[in-house]
Amino acid sequence: MRRSLVVSIAALAWAACRMPDRPLEPGDKVPAFAASTLDGGEFDGSGLAGAPYMLNIWATWCAPCRHEMPELQELHDKYAGQGFRVVGVSVDDRGSRETIVEFLGEVGVDFPIYHDPSWEIAEKYGLVGLPGTFLVDAEGRFVQRWTGGFMPMAEDVQESVRRVLAAMPGRS
Repeated sequence: MRRSLVVSIAALAWAACRMPDRPLEPGDKVPAFAASTLDGGEFDGSGLAGAPYMLNIWATWCAPCRHEMPELQELHDKYAGQGFRVVGVSVDDRGSRETIVEFLGEVGVDFPIYHDPSWEIAEKYGLVGLPGTFLVDAEGRFVQRWTGGFMPMAEDVQESVRRVLAAMPGRS
């Protein structure tokens, strides 16, 4: 009995250390993150600031993640000319780059995809499941979150994208 209590307390303490202090609230600066490019280079997520973007955290083994990828590409294509981009970070295991690249080719995804097998990005963004999608404004502030599968081309999602585009500095 005593051992199970100690194990339970240790597990709760470990989980508390891995979760953010609080969930992101609209207007919060999004956490900085680092990931690898699919050709093995390094990517610093802080370079995304300056234009609005949608960050999708996903994995090839996640059915809802796979299902929403074509619509994420469609959303990217529709608004890229206005300065918006979709960016994906796969949390597939190390050694999965070939699987990721193969999947992206199958579904025709060409928006930027990065790789974080450590799941550090998921921890920083407070995800408890996949996929997790975050809309970020041009100032690097959190605007909206979608947890689990969603429809990126739904009118309410597009309206959110149009709002962050309209709020970009220099736009009237």
